[in-house]
Amino acid sequence: MRRQAMMTVRGLAVSMMLTSGAIASAPPAPPVFIDELATRIVPTQSAASFDAYCATFANDLTVTVDGKRIAGNKAAWVAAEHHRLGKVDRFVVGFAEGYDALLVIERYDDRSDLPVSPSVLFDPRYKARAVRYAVGPDHLIHTIQIAETDGVFQVPK
Repeated sequence: MRRQAMMTVRGLAVSMMLTSGAIASAPPAPPVFIDELATRIVPTQSAASFDAYCATFANDLTVTVDGKRIAGNKAAWVAAEHHRLGKVDRFVVGFAEGYDALLVIERYDDRSDLPVSPSVLFDPRYKARAVRYAVGPDHLIHTIQIAETDGVFQVPK
């Protein structure tokens, strides 16, 4: 009798979940501040957008590439990015907004170290990158984690 009652309670609970839409409902949308960060982070930066881009970072920003720290604060990252303005070839494949992070998948070629000369030929070395921007409770980016590899994105066969 007790076992039959437990099975009935479980069956009723599952039935209520299915009819209430609890299983089928979509998760809540990411917070508005993540949407706003995406409008500043996802596009390739230009001189016109650079100040708004820089305003998204906390002073204690840490940036890593494949686990190796390349910038230990906002000032170091902003200086490096300013040097790259107009000197990168970047194509965003897509991005995903989370509740406390933004993930950008991109093809990237940094040409900022090439000599400035119309007679210089270069060999593009694209990287496939995933860039995760972690956002703190102050709605600023505190961590950028870049995972990259040589090559371009391919479509699975």
